[in-house]
Amino acid sequence: MYSTKKSIMLVLSILAFIAFSISAQRWRLEFGDPKAKVKLEALYPLGFGGHEWVVEYVKEIVKSFPGKVYAVIIDWSTEQGAKELEKRGLGCGAFLINGKRIVSVDGKQIEFVRTPLLGGWTKEQLKKAVAEEVKRAYGSEETGRKKQGVKVLSVFVPCGVAGPYVDIKRMFEERYKDIKLSEKIENVLVLAKRLSAGETPDVYISVGEREVSEIAKKRGIKGGDIVKVARSRLSLIVPKGNPKGLKSLSDIASKHVSTIALARENTSIGYCSKQVLERLGLWGKVKGKIVYAKFPVELKGWIQQHRVDAAIVYHPCLYEAHEIGQRPKFAEGVSLVCVIPSELHDEIPVVAFVMPNSRNAAYAKKFVSFMLTDAAQKAFEEWKFEPIKRRK
Repeated sequence: MYSTKKSIMLVLSILAFIAFSISAQRWRLEFGDPKAKVKLEALYPLGFGGHEWVVEYVKEIVKSFPGKVYAVIIDWSTEQGAKELEKRGLGCGAFLINGKRIVSVDGKQIEFVRTPLLGGWTKEQLKKAVAEEVKRAYGSEETGRKKQGVKVLSVFVPCGVAGPYVDIKRMFEERYKDIKLSEKIENVLVLAKRLSAGETPDVYISVGEREVSEIAKKRGIKGGDIVKVARSRLSLIVPKGNPKGLKSLSDIASKHVSTIALARENTSIGYCSKQVLERLGLWGKVKGKIVYAKFPVELKGWIQQHRVDAAIVYHPCLYEAHEIGQRPKFAEGVSLVCVIPSELHDEIPVVAFVMPNSRNAAYAKKFVSFMLTDAAQKAFEEWKFEPIKRRK
């Protein structure tokens, strides 16, 4: 009897230790490459709720600077997190960039504290501050490359293509030792706006042709110069656990579904989502339930936060990774109802083209062509895009 009690106590002690260990790890979340030269710290009370935006900001920034930014979120609603907050002399939520509380952005001193609304700052300013730190940390490398005769190509990359792009970039630079890629990873609409404003990368990548049609006319880009390198699909998703019990697209017309999130029609995903609903005869039944996201990237977040009952998203966006070298993993907080048949909407290609006035056009064309190689097409496929070029 004594032996049995002793064994039970030992098991309970082990379980208690495991539970404590798991709990203790929750105060700290890490994203990106720990070897990166730029460290972004976000100290916020995630456990109190209402701070999901902090995680999204951090993910977006890390994704924008592959391999160059390492981010740590410290949850000071936990005991260990509160100690870290005190250690840094902070009394509220804040972002630190390489340990600095106050940084200069466009000649203005900014302290990234509290929320953007209460702190008087914006996400764009935070990203710009990180970009400046990245430039300081890595600028000398690019200068060195130029001195050594290495060509540096600038590439605009939509965040939805960041996963395969990072893999393709690595393979391309391994093959072409004299060419390096320097990317700006942003929302596709933000990148399109930059092009319209006159910025000129060497290579531009977009998901969907609608986003570049006006730019092509304005910047003199011919249709034959726009190369399709992959295709995207659409999916219907719901909050994890599928609380409304949806089994197919037609179920969104059910009285149990109150809100359906779509992207706006000026995007390929928004235009094609409406096409799907019209071709299935559902548009008239559900248009009163539609809420529109300003940016397509918001759709998945709304589902994860249970703000809407269903959403139509790009299928590849359901697979993500937050660290360099990490393989695609299905997003948390989401359940997939179905992948939408491609015949229900126009083709949604991933396109790439060389800007007409690129100073490195010959090298840029090499990169665009490389995206059609078997190795690159395999990378697109792994990240759940459909390859344009079917591998044998």
